[in-house]
Amino acid sequence: MANELSNQFNGMFHDWNHFFNDFNHLTPFTQQLKSDVVASDNHYKVSVDVPGINKDDINLSYQGDTLTISATKQASKTDTDENDNILTRERSEGHIQRSYYLPGVDFNKINAKVSDGVLQVTLPKSETSNNHRISID
Repeated sequence: MANELSNQFNGMFHDWNHFFNDFNHLTPFTQQLKSDVVASDNHYKVSVDVPGINKDDINLSYQGDTLTISATKQASKTDTDENDNILTRERSEGHIQRSYYLPGVDFNKINAKVSDGVLQVTLPKSETSNNHRISID
């Protein structure tokens, strides 16, 4: 009897674990975009993890000293039996966006590429500065 109760108990947790694994698969954006931002004397470099996201589904914009990265990802899952009869079909779509304040960028020279699930954006700093010292009389 103890063995039967243990099997039922373990089976219950197996079902819950299966449920949450399926749920995580269908919710592609449950966290913020993970990124690194490095500033040097002449540029900023932003690296963002975008695993499984097609480059055509990533949008970049630079406006008001702010780089904005947004992405859309669609996920689907179909379960079939041994005769290829569809048992379940589920779809989801997620959208995520993140912004970075990076002042003084020459927006005409921004370069971006995606490789191995990482988006690399290089933002050269402008050679002319809008900053100037104001003397006090």
